[in-house]
Amino acid sequence: LSERLFTRFGSLGEAVSARSAARIELLDGSIQVEQTFLSFRRAMTQMLRAPLMQRPILSNDQSLLDYLRAQMAYDPIERFRVLFLNAGNELIADEVMGVGTVSAVQAWPREILKRCLDLEATAILLVHNHPSGCSRPSLADRDLTERIAKAASSLSVIVHDHLVVARKGTTSFRMAGYL
Repeated sequence: LSERLFTRFGSLGEAVSARSAARIELLDGSIQVEQTFLSFRRAMTQMLRAPLMQRPILSNDQSLLDYLRAQMAYDPIERFRVLFLNAGNELIADEVMGVGTVSAVQAWPREILKRCLDLEATAILLVHNHPSGCSRPSLADRDLTERIAKAASSLSVIVHDHLVVARKGTTSFRMAGYL
């Protein structure tokens, strides 16, 4: 079974992030093996998320980057998530705010800021993945980030960074000078 998985998906990360239907088909309909994959992914997520709950979050924190890489780097479709932070930069919530296609995702500044108000978040960290493997932000990524940051500023919500996560690395908008 492992040989089939690695032949089809190329790596453990891609196998774990693949759609359940693709794994089940490859594993001759074995629901038990699929349940093991899902349990493994949940356990891995909890292990990587636990340290983030105990201290302020910075966008260049290796624990955060490891967590996001495990969550998103091998995902076959783009997802846009927002980490909502309190005044001490501690994590209030981590929510997927947009699900896209293999090459695009849309998020709505209005909905993100509405959620900030609901959670009483004073800062946010934007994150999305690039299934292509390249973490270089597109013009559309940069435009969306600018619109979110402008709207957030009017509500005194700080956008700490926007990270693009991919198999080949992570790009920080702040470090790249886009934010």
